[in-house]
Amino acid sequence: MKFLKIENKILNVEQVRAVVENQVYVGKSQGLNEYKMKGIRVEMIGWSEESYLVFESETIESFYKKLVAA
Repeated sequence: MKFLKIENKILNVEQVRAVVENQVYVGKSQGLNEYKMKGIRVEMIGWSEESYLVFESETIESFYKKLVAA
């Protein structure tokens, strides 16, 4: 098994299901909802669909580099 330490969490690489940008709602602009990208959201296998980890200090690219190096 491979593990990856991000911030103060240790992830089992084999359980990572998806990594997406974390979108944070910032308000409405011209009648449309406006979102800002802030970090990433990591979904894990075996967790419920609404459960995920948020890492605000990471990007998809930086997470991928750490994943490849693990």
